[in-house]
Amino acid sequence: MSEQKDQDYYRAWMSHRTVSRRGLFRGLLGAGKQAQLQVAQETVQRAVGRPPQAVAESLFLALCTACGECVDACPYGLIEIKDGAAAVQIDFSSCDTAKCNYCTAVCKTGALSPLIPSDTALRPVVAKGCIGRGNDDCRLCVHACPSQAIKFDEVDQPSFDEARCDGCGQCKTACYHGHILLVAGSPKLASLSEK
Repeated sequence: MSEQKDQDYYRAWMSHRTVSRRGLFRGLLGAGKQAQLQVAQETVQRAVGRPPQAVAESLFLALCTACGECVDACPYGLIEIKDGAAAVQIDFSSCDTAKCNYCTAVCKTGALSPLIPSDTALRPVVAKGCIGRGNDDCRLCVHACPSQAIKFDEVDQPSFDEARCDGCGQCKTACYHGHILLVAGSPKLASLSEK
């Protein structure tokens, strides 16, 4: 008798807990869409510089076809194809982020947009051996920075204003001692129309 009662109980319980095939797929696909949106909104950061006016990194990686047109258009030779996408490498010449943007003009996929402010996402790191840390004799990086993002305080320690920096690399190329390293940071992606 108990066994029959259990079967009747579970049959009744299951009849109220049915999920239609449509409901099952809706639940599964709905969760997939949510996960996809969440991944698209996450900040992706590469360990290399980005071409100026590159859209958000996850979208940039999806749109960039590594066609190489931006490489050919760069008058300074700073853009290269690395890991299947365009990247900026500043060693001997700085990027004229304020005026040039030839790479954006030739991009046909939308990976580079004139609506995005120019920013390579490269940020300076001043080495401990910097001559300017010992005295105020050397301030080449400060004088070279067009956006005045680097300053030295009253005890000769460098400070850096992230909001002002556009990753042009002029500080690095001005430092003939080689005490400035550019590392990948977070780009400014606010649309120019929002400013």
